[in-house]
Amino acid sequence: MGLFRKKQLPNLSSRKKGRRRASFIELDPSILRKNDITRLTIDERWTKLFVNIKMTPEIEKAEKEMNELIKEEAMLKKEQESLEPQKRRLMNEILNLTRDAFENNNDAAKDRLQECKKKIERINARINEITEDVEKINDRLKKANLELLNNSVNYIFATLKSQNEKALKIKSELKEIEKRKNELMTELETIKVDWTQYAVDLTNLIGADPVKQFEEAYKLEGLKDETVDASADESYR
Repeated sequence: MGLFRKKQLPNLSSRKKGRRRASFIELDPSILRKNDITRLTIDERWTKLFVNIKMTPEIEKAEKEMNELIKEEAMLKKEQESLEPQKRRLMNEILNLTRDAFENNNDAAKDRLQECKKKIERINARINEITEDVEKINDRLKKANLELLNNSVNYIFATLKSQNEKALKIKSELKEIEKRKNELMTELETIKVDWTQYAVDLTNLIGADPVKQFEEAYKLEGLKDETVDASADESYR
């Protein structure tokens, strides 16, 4: 028998437009026994899956429900453990009362003997109830474990797929940005001007003051600095 089976989810566009159809893998119930999965929400192998990936509200709800079942089971077992010593004490008391009740015909001992027997009957009845309740909880835990495991694993893989697709998209965008940057740097090289040499040549031609007036009128001061800086940056690459 395979450990999982794949089914196609119904089209979810009626609930959320634009969402694509997705596959949902269902694990075989035998995986619980094979991997010793009994209480998933307190299993470190499961909890560490959500250290970096946030749980969905549905998974959080299932986790709380399972924790309540585990807590209820623990309380029942604790009660059962407390009943066993009581039962043993009563049985020992019955043994001690038997001779006094029947050999010595002690009425008080007989009364106490009956009282002890009734208490033991009530304890036995309660132990049986607890045993049945624990079995029911175990059945519910098995179903809850499988459902939570299916939902968790499918969610983790879906999230990893989504993040991987996003990472690939970002890498592609970064490549485009790098390509555009290289194109711009190439263009910048073709229009780069040696402002210092032009300033010297123009100063020789018309004088320093007119050159300064032209630079201010054409707002070349800022552009001159930026171009020189960009060229300097390139020289250090």
